Amino acid sequence: MNIGMLYIGCFMLVGFVLFHGVMGQRILISPLLQQRVDMMNETMPRTMIQFGWQVGTVLTLLPALYLFLVASGEIGGSAPMVLAIGLSFVGMGLANVALIRLKHPGWFVLTATGITILTSLYI
Repeated sequence: MNIGMLYIGCFMLVGFVLFHGVMGQRILISPLLQQRVDMMNETMPRTMIQFGWQVGTVLTLLPALYLFLVASGEIGGSAPMVLAIGLSFVGMGLANVALIRLKHPGWFVLTATGITILTSLYI
């Protein structure tokens, strides 16, 4: 496995997490919650919806941590695990394209991250 590519994939995931958490909250979640309150006068706890969004964000740190530990030599790397992580991010990126038709910017980052991780196995 190429250690440099693993580090790059790890840092791409961390960048994605930061962008997803901060900008997703600002651009998507907060306006949707405000619209819901204005239109329906609903009082569902905002924290529940925000928590749901941020759970997915935080869970993306787990594969990033694994890649970092493998790249730094803290744990022995499993090629099938790295392959699964890479394929899952490529799959999420392509599913994003198919379902949302390029309206969400995450497709490119997800796919590029997955390809970077996969490349680490073959360079």
